[in-house]
Amino acid sequence: MNRWWLWAVGGAGVAVLMVAGWKTFFSPDPGAALVVLVITGGLLLVSPFVLPHLQALVVGVDGFELRLVREMATHGAPRTARLLANTELAEIAEAYGVIHTQLVGGSFYTVRKQVQDHLVGRAAAFASQRTFDPDEVRVLFPTASGPVRVLLLGLMQGDPRLVDAATLIGAIAVPVTANEQYQALVLAEANLRRFTDAERTELLAAVDGANLGGDDSDRRKIVDRIRALPV
Repeated sequence: MNRWWLWAVGGAGVAVLMVAGWKTFFSPDPGAALVVLVITGGLLLVSPFVLPHLQALVVGVDGFELRLVREMATHGAPRTARLLANTELAEIAEAYGVIHTQLVGGSFYTVRKQVQDHLVGRAAAFASQRTFDPDEVRVLFPTASGPVRVLLLGLMQGDPRLVDAATLIGAIAVPVTANEQYQALVLAEANLRRFTDAERTELLAAVDGANLGGDDSDRRKIVDRIRALPV
């Protein structure tokens, strides 16, 4: 592809993101359609840098598949990979991975957060309709890439069977992204009473040592609520 075409596509991405920002400002509930718009604009915007090196698709025995799905299958979660193959979840996670690595800096924070929140919401809805293997989720999470970890936290929000204290402790203590840590804290608050005394103690110790952002951050507000919960 000629270089000027790449930059033309990138310019179109800027225009799409401007429209998405305008709609976000004037709409109290932008919905899924706006998130798709944001994803599209973000991918178009970074295309001059990404397309020449894009390797999201790999060739498997059954044809083309997303690298994210292959990652799951090769890291101890083949059944999870089969459930997610050819779904919008895998595609959204791939898009989030590109946006997170390419749209860096505070000016793109809203874009990254919208896509990640949409991914978590869709994963939660999908997990309520399918049966995932808790053991595979626990094995996969520690070594998974950022997009996969976010996807797995979303699955946990839709199916409490997938939640375990060790996974949440890891996501809180050593998160790949701040929003991943936020989603783990949401899960910790919702499931704290299900954990043993030892697990609660370890989780609170992880919270004490974690970087939770500024004093008024949403993550600190969740931690305050966790500490106030009767156990």
